Amino acid sequence: MTVKQALELVGGLSAPSKMPCYGYSIPARHCKQGMKMRDIEGSICSKCYALKGRYAFDNVQNALDRRFDSLQHPEWVATMAFLILKKEKSGFFRWHDSGDLQGHWHLSNIAKVAALTPHVQHWLPTREYAMVREWLAENDCPPNLVIRLSALMFDGKAPEGLAKRLGVQVSGASASAFTCPASKQENKCGECRKCWDNGTFNVSYKKH
Repeated sequence: MTVKQALELVGGLSAPSKMPCYGYSIPARHCKQGMKMRDIEGSICSKCYALKGRYAFDNVQNALDRRFDSLQHPEWVATMAFLILKKEKSGFFRWHDSGDLQGHWHLSNIAKVAALTPHVQHWLPTREYAMVREWLAENDCPPNLVIRLSALMFDGKAPEGLAKRLGVQVSGASASAFTCPASKQENKCGECRKCWDNGTFNVSYKKH
């Protein structure tokens, strides 16, 4: 398989401008928990950045749809691992700058990709707490996959108790959280890699 063929099969990779690495995004309108929270005032999903701005452009939506349609392709795991090995030179990868987990099978496939790319640190933020809890009840998370349970509300706490029981990380309001520095450095990660760090339990983000 060539890189071109691989990109066609999985619908391409995303390149979030904030990030130091490639990512993989799918349409936010397919978020299961997110669409439930969409109409709740004060929820982070009610101001979802992935439903406006450049994400609303037809070419971007078409790319997101291609990725979504590819998720259950039998060669998706092997192809994603191949692409990351070929294209990602930073040592980091971001899952879902738009969109979220679609089911246990989805998290399982992401974990398989992480296991096949052990030199890359993967970051997966999610609001699908139940999917993560149920998947981890029967599976071990690769050490290079950082799952962060994201808060539901602006200035709201993430489910820290659940995360500690599961051995995963969070992002939410907390006096002890590491504050993302992006707002002070042109909305970019810069040299910071705390989101990908298993040793950083909580990362707090300013509204954007």
